[in-house]
Amino acid sequence: METVTVRPPTYKEHTTVEGQFYTIPCDTTVDTDVRWSFVSSVTGTTTDVYDHGLIFGRFRPRFSLNTSVPLLYGLDISSVQLIDAGNYTCIDDIGQGDEHFHNLIVQGT
Repeated sequence: METVTVRPPTYKEHTTVEGQFYTIPCDTTVDTDVRWSFVSSVTGTTTDVYDHGLIFGRFRPRFSLNTSVPLLYGLDISSVQLIDAGNYTCIDDIGQGDEHFHNLIVQGT
């Protein structure tokens, strides 16, 4: 059986400006995929953003998974919009790690 180690749970706040490119990091020691979910600051609804290689719904094509750095499964957002503000959560795809919580604050231009 493989031993999996993930860094302790995190909660980080991020601030960006509408129209900018932004990456929300998901720092893990698990060499596997991650899942991303989103709770909107505007509507309060929870939505899956990314799972099993797919970006869902309204998040396409501006959102993508950044795997350019090993073990950092960042969520890239091109041209950030006000509706992107909210809480993002990532967890390793095998479900054995800690969740990482990120609050994205988007300032208007």
